Amino acid sequence: MILGARFHWGEFACAFFHKLITFVAVTGSETPPSDDPTGQAEREVARRRDELLAQARGEGPKPGDGGQRLMGLGIQFVVAILLFLYLGMWLDRKLGTAPWFMLVGMLVGAGGGFYSLYRAMVSENKRLDDEERRGK
Repeated sequence: MILGARFHWGEFACAFFHKLITFVAVTGSETPPSDDPTGQAEREVARRRDELLAQARGEGPKPGDGGQRLMGLGIQFVVAILLFLYLGMWLDRKLGTAPWFMLVGMLVGAGGGFYSLYRAMVSENKRLDDEERRGK
């Protein structure tokens, strides 16, 4: 026993067979449908056709609008903090002033990261506003 926890076979069986029980309850059949590669391929072609038609009409998501421009901002933020944190630790070891330069480095890195995030978000917002203005 770990911290007074008990193992119940009923809970194990429920968790183990949950998918099968759910499938039977929903479909009324114990055997899942066989994969039909022809039907699946036709559905994929139809889905892609609909996406392309919507894109040609100017509807739906466009390539590059899924936030790809902003995807690296989180990593950039973390790298800025870590870079200045390690720079502060290095200065603390050289000057014997632990932990002051480490703390200052962490704060400078966080401030720089926030500023970079803010600038990127403002420029993205301005770009979206310009696109909206041109589109209307």
